[in-house]
Formats: sequence, C-alpha cells, structure tokens
Amino acid sequence: MTLYLFPAAFMANTFAMMLVMIGLSLLGRSELAADFGIVHGATVALFYAFSGNARSLIIGGSQIGAVDILRFRSLMLVPLFVLAFALSVGVVDVQWPIALLLVSRRACEWLAEVFLSEHEVNRSGNLVLRFFLTQGALSLGLLLVLGFDAPFSLAVLAAWAFSPLLWSVRGSLLHSAWSSHSNRLILRSMLPHLGSTAVIGVCVYVFRLFILLLTGKPLAGDLFAAFAIGGILGAVFSQVLGPTLVKAERDAGGAPLLPTMLTIACALSLSGGIALSGVVLVFPTALDWTAKGNLFWFAIGCSLVGGVVMVLAQRIRLRILQNSAGQDVFGSDMLANVLLISCVPFFYYVLGVESLAALYLSGALLSLIFYATEAKGLFVGRDFMSRINRWVLPVLAFLLFVPVFFQLSNGLFRDISRQFNSEGSLSLLPLPLSIATCCAGIVFLGGYARVRGTLVVVFLTFMGMLLSTVLLASEHGAYERAKLILLIQYILPMFALVLGQQFGCRREALNYLGLVLFWMLLIIIPLQLVFTLGSGLSYLSPSVFLFSIYQHLQYVPVLFAGGFLIALFALWERPRMQPWLLLLSLLMGLYAALSLAMLAMALLLVGSACFSVRYLRVSSGRSAWVFVMVLISLMLGFYYIANAQVLGQKFGVDIEGGGPQNLQERIVYWRYYLAGIGESGYSLLLGHLNAPDRNSYPSAHNYYLDFTYNFGLLALLPILSLLAWTLHRLLRHFGALWNHPATLGVAGVVVFLLLADNSLKVGMRQPYPGIITFFLWGVLVAWLFRLDASGTDAAEIAPTKNG
Repeated sequence: MTLYLFPAAFMANTFAMMLVMIGLSLLGRSELAADFGIVHGATVALFYAFSGNARSLIIGGSQIGAVDILRFRSLMLVPLFVLAFALSVGVVDVQWPIALLLVSRRACEWLAEVFLSEHEVNRSGNLVLRFFLTQGALSLGLLLVLGFDAPFSLAVLAAWAFSPLLWSVRGSLLHSAWSSHSNRLILRSMLPHLGSTAVIGVCVYVFRLFILLLTGKPLAGDLFAAFAIGGILGAVFSQVLGPTLVKAERDAGGAPLLPTMLTIACALSLSGGIALSGVVLVFPTALDWTAKGNLFWFAIGCSLVGGVVMVLAQRIRLRILQNSAGQDVFGSDMLANVLLISCVPFFYYVLGVESLAALYLSGALLSLIFYATEAKGLFVGRDFMSRINRWVLPVLAFLLFVPVFFQLSNGLFRDISRQFNSEGSLSLLPLPLSIATCCAGIVFLGGYARVRGTLVVVFLTFMGMLLSTVLLASEHGAYERAKLILLIQYILPMFALVLGQQFGCRREALNYLGLVLFWMLLIIIPLQLVFTLGSGLSYLSPSVFLFSIYQHLQYVPVLFAGGFLIALFALWERPRMQPWLLLLSLLMGLYAALSLAMLAMALLLVGSACFSVRYLRVSSGRSAWVFVMVLISLMLGFYYIANAQVLGQKFGVDIEGGGPQNLQERIVYWRYYLAGIGESGYSLLLGHLNAPDRNSYPSAHNYYLDFTYNFGLLALLPILSLLAWTLHRLLRHFGALWNHPATLGVAGVVVFLLLADNSLKVGMRQPYPGIITFFLWGVLVAWLFRLDASGTDAAEIAPTKNG
C-alpha cells in the first residue's frame, strides 16, 4: 500500500479543483463549473507551465533537486499569481472573489508538490496520509456547499484554498532553498523541461478558451466535465501514479511494472468508453432520463477510451524524463499540443459540434504518436533507416511539393476558372496534400531533439502570438474567435520549418530533392501547357487534366520557378541530365510567361543568369544555354499573349496615376497597414484585435506587415531573428556554398522567397506556398548548422556528384 499512498496524496493535491468542477456539472451548476474550468485552465497555463516536470526530476534523482525547484517556484510565485488572476478575471467573466481563491488554491498546490515529492523520496508516510485525508474531506465539503449554494460557501472555499500547505511544508527544505548554499544556476538545465510544461499549460488554457468561445458557457462546462471524467485515468497516471511506477521500474532494473489494479482500470475504461459511445450512437434517447445531452455522454465515452491511450503515451513520456541520459520531451509536447489546438476549429466548423466530443481522444492519440517517435522516428531499425534515405525521403518530398488540392465538400479540386473564390467557407477552400504530408513527415522522421532550433522558433512565435491575443483581449474585454483562427492560419505552415530541418539533416537530402522537383515539373508543366494551348486560352489554365492547381497565377508559379532552379543546380553536373534540364528550361520560360507572374519571371531570369555565371567559371559554356532558353521561351510566351486583355489588366499603366495598376494597389495596402501599425506603441508591439475588412483590404501584400499588424512585432521577432541568422550564416559561408551548387540553389531560392516574394505577397500564411517556403528554409537551416559544425570545410556535408 505504500506504493499507492504517495500517488494518492498527489491526486488529492492536483485534481481537487478538477473533481469539484466535475461535481458541480453533475449537480446542475454548469456555469459555475465553467468558471472553475476557465480558472483551472488559466492556472494550469501558468503554474503548470513553470512546473518543469518537477516531480519526475525530484524522485528520479536528477541533478535538479527539490531545493533548486522550490527556490525557483518561490521566486516565480507572485508574478504567476498576478497573471493567473488577470487571465481569469480580465478576459472571461468570472467573479473576482472566486477567481482569487481558486488561483490561491493552485498556488498552494504548486508549492505543496515540491514538498510532497521530497516526502516521497524520504518515505514520510504518516504526514502524507494526513495530507490525503484532509484534502479529501475539505474537497467533499466544498462540493456540497457550492452544489447547494450555501451562504457560507466563500469561507469554505478559502479554507480549502490554503489547505495544501497543511501537513506538507518542511521547514528544513524551505530554509535550504533560501540559504546561501542553494544559489547555483539551474535555469539553463531546466529550460527544456520548462518549455515542455509551458506548452502543455498554455495549450490547455487556449484549448478550453476556444471551446468556450465556440459553444458558449453551458455546453463548454459540460464538455470540460466530460473530458475530466473520461480522462481522469490518463491524468491520474501521468501526474500521480505514473512517476512512482516508472521509478519503481527503473529501480527494478527496467522490468515492466504495471499493477493489476491499473490493468483492470484500463480494461474497464476502454470497454466502458466503447459501450457508452455505442449506446449514444445506436440508442440516442436511452440517456434522456439523466437530464444531460448526448454530447456530454458521447464525450465521456470517447474520453474513457482516450484515457487508456493517454496511459500508454504518458508511460513513454515518463520513461524518457527519468532516463539517466537527461532527455526531455519538449519537441513532442509542443507538436502534439499545438496540433490539438489546431483541430478545434476544424472539428467545429467542418465536422460539426458533435465532433468536439472526440477532442480528448484525439489529443491522446497525438501524444502517443509524438512520444513514441521522439527519439528516432517511426522506425528505429537500421534497415528501416537506410530505406528512409532511399525511398521515404523522395516520396515525402514529392507529396509535399505536388500541387494536388482537396475540398472537404467536393473531394479532389478540379475547378478550371481563372480566379476561384471559396467565399470564406472552409469546406470549399482547396487544401493542399502538403498539410497531411507535413504532419506525417514530422512523425516519420522523428528525432525532435536534433531539430530543437526550429522547434524553439515555432514555439516562441506561437507564444508571442498568443500573448498578443491575450493582452488585446484583456484590454478590450473579450476574445475574438477570428483572432484565434487567424493565429492557427499563421502557425500551421511554420511546422514545415521543423520538417525541413529533419529532412535536411539526411546526407543525400538535396540530391533527392533535386530529382523529385525535376521529375514533378517535367510531368506537370507540359500537361498544364498542353491543356492551356489546346483550350485556346490566352493565359495559363489551372487544369492538369486529372486535377486543378489552386492559386496557379499567384503563388504556385514562383514556387515552380524556385523548384526548377533547385533541380538545375543540384543535377547539372550529371551529363545525362543536361539535355533534359535544357528542355525543362524552355518549358519553364513559356510557363512563367503564360502565368503572368512577374516574380516567377524575375526569379527564372536572375536564377538562370547566376547559374550560367557560376558554371562558366568552372566548366564549359553549355550552361549559358539555360539562360538563353529561358529568355527565348519567355519572349515566345509574351508573343502568344500579346493581344490578351488580361495582359493589359495585369501590366497596364495608368498615366495619370503614375504607374502600373498592380503596384498602385499594393502601395494603398502598404500605407493602410503601416498607418495601423504606427497608431501607437501598443499596436506596434502587440498588433490589433481585429483584422481589416477583407473586402477592402484582403491582405497587406507583405507577409511581415500583415503579421505585425495582426500580432505585433514581439510575435514576429523569432522569425526575424531566424531570418537575420540565416542571412549572416549565408554570408559567412558563401565561399563554401559557391563551391557546392545544390546548397547554393536552395539558398538562392529561399532568400528570394523570404526577401522578395513575401515582401510583395503573404505566401507564408497560405497553406501550400507557406509550407513549401518554410520547408525549404528548414532544409537550408539544417545545412547551415552542419556548415557551422564543420567550419569552412563543406566537403563533409555536401552531396556527392553522383548523389
């Protein structure tokens, strides 16, 4: 029984607020349960965010001890208390006395966690037993008082709030934490663990807030309670029983230790969840007598199944944390939780409100997948790793770049109109195959610790955008759903930055990338040109016979031109490829001209000119023919469309206005967005709560202005810092890059996309161009890291001539 005593005490300390919330919902006080849920989410977002996996570190014998953690928490207690109270009262309508006491409760639990962990290490069973009994009695009393709205409820709430410090506090530990001998620097060692818990805590708050804004308080309160009921097994294991069992496993030499009671509980949760979900789906009126809707019971059923999945996921997580190698799970936690938040609007708007019942189960599955692939990806055997380089990397690159789009309502996108308009409907919006490929690729390649640089950039950007949203909501007194959805629209393409670094870490990545881009363009470009010319159109058609390409005149031509240049630089030194590359250069010029995309033409001309200059110095003059073929085909394309009305609309010059119409429109947009950014220091740093009217100002036609207007300069700083780092490293290693054309090609295309394309458009916030841009950037970052590691000698990292 000693094995379960300490976990029971932690359960009484950690889950008391959640259990009271569940009880209030069952007693019919759903709105008060929602208040508990929001305050609990806000406190988790802060206190749990700064917990840094403390219990696993203390009982696992980490170099970071209880004294260090207690001192850190004591220093952070007051600022976190103030922020949690502000989040609870300033943003959502929660009564301030209740919020004040609930935040106090969470603060006391936060300190008590350290003392209880030390009691577990010292096996102080008597004190822990008293703690458990006290918490159980007070929590039950509070539930009864609040459930029946007793007049002295605030007094009971106050006693319950400060009770975690009773029986748990150790004076000697508190004294050691503040003594002169405990001042050693631990923050650096704690940073990955703090990042791990920070992303979980923040995402719990945003997750609940999203549901509250989408469904309203009564339904949100029921969903919070249902997730808590169904997920209590996973929560108890992850925060209470799991650390103790994993420690016992490690002490027993790694032998699996899964108590019979836990096995039975998992079996009952799984079977009960399946049965309850089946009853709701097959017999919709069977539970009407409970006075709770079917959504509530279906959410419980799905969450019961998710609880079992979460036990499996958390077992892997805790083993990683208590590993003697000092590993962390920052990457897995960040990817799983941010993707879960991204699922909320998708479930609600596309699958319907009923689908929100499966959110906890979805989160558990995401956690299991990412924890299992934390170290080495989906497959860990050497044979599989060799096949990754041979087959999986090319397939992954092809699926990422191929411009195949799907509509949620109509399937494969086949519209052949010049300008398709989804009218703001997510079900009509063409979504690229790249989205699913990006998520699957991150899981398949794994090894998140090796790509921590890009993970940190995505994490800090997400935190900056969220901070902007929270502070603006506090100022204006309410959240905007559109603001949170816009946040997801910006953050999702950034995950390709992580995938790009994973991909670029492989030795032959650029050779595979060049080959895939070459064959894809050699197939798609001729088909698109044949359909265009055969249909008698005077400009490029979106159709490739079997499917259509979305944004084929705006974003895709620049990406295709960049893909051609990457293939050209990577494959030119293979003599057998040169005739085919010359043919493709002829097709690319004609394609760019028919697309009327000025940036694509500019990239083709500048890129092919740089390519010719580079190879004129080291090889025969045949490379100059690439530039000649591009120039000839561009002229042929312009001759073909010379009389087209669309050409005049695109490049027509307004004499009185003083310039091309397209440029005039951009200047108007730039002025508007710059004026908005410069309204005040607040708007410069944090942005605006509401986006401009889409009918008047659809975008800033500049990614960086658009981002700053909506989320402020603070949120953009991580991206700008990575951009500055990239440019600095390119200049530093330019000599090595010039001698290795495959890397040089990627570098040139990335610089063009970042500095030219996204200064005139907002491609990095669009799904397909954003994913491709961030992916290529991530590939370049991986190779720059390797250049840094190998100094000026790039021979160790450059692809071989024969690939």
